[in-house]
Amino acid sequence: MIKMNRLTSVALMALVGASTTPVFAQNEAAPAPAAAPEVSEAELIEMLGYLTVFQSGLKELGFTAEDAPAITKGIERGLNDDQPDQAMLAKMPAFQEFIQARAAKAQAAAEAEAAGAAAGNLAAGKAFFEELKGQEGVESTESGLHFKVIEPGEGEKPTMEDSVLVHYKGTLIDGTQFDSSYDRGQPATFPLNGVVKGFGEGLTKVAPGGKVILYIPSDLGYGNNPRPGGAIKPGDTLIFECELIQVNP
Repeated sequence: MIKMNRLTSVALMALVGASTTPVFAQNEAAPAPAAAPEVSEAELIEMLGYLTVFQSGLKELGFTAEDAPAITKGIERGLNDDQPDQAMLAKMPAFQEFIQARAAKAQAAAEAEAAGAAAGNLAAGKAFFEELKGQEGVESTESGLHFKVIEPGEGEKPTMEDSVLVHYKGTLIDGTQFDSSYDRGQPATFPLNGVVKGFGEGLTKVAPGGKVILYIPSDLGYGNNPRPGGAIKPGDTLIFECELIQVNP
């Protein structure tokens, strides 16, 4: 649901109570912005409407250019009113039913698109885990997580209720790096129950000072719903090289 994450967070949250679940951040360097050309105020106002289309998920909800006059009429009416018109608010139940139906249709389409995109990556992941079975030191859990302890560390291992300080590097099975606290020059703090399942579970396998490699299948990572535009694609298997520095007090 690459597009639907944006849709639900922007277009529907205030209307129908949509919520999102926090996941492990994918920190990737953004390209440097291009120098902005000089533009008129009228062009900037036009940009407001233009960006609203892409940031609100209007296209994903099935709206087209033919709907622009009606949408513009509503915007004009809202800008003219000092307070919300009670006559308009009385239409809210019908509007919610209308927008929820479009959201459900868009959600189904996005899920089907993501599932199709994930198929090849899931097959590659399955083959990858078959190869892992024969490697020395690689263990697995009932959840499907595979891991290899490099250094066990000393003391008590964290539980899923703990927060930890950890250095890590994340790559795909083809070696593509998508995140690294080492590159940023400082370790990161995470609650183990607030990150992707495989990452949290994997860090319970070592004590402070320990090092572990985590092999995380898609269903314990981002599944078919990674961050839009990132290196992680639907169905990708993730590999993390982790160093548990401490269990936070």
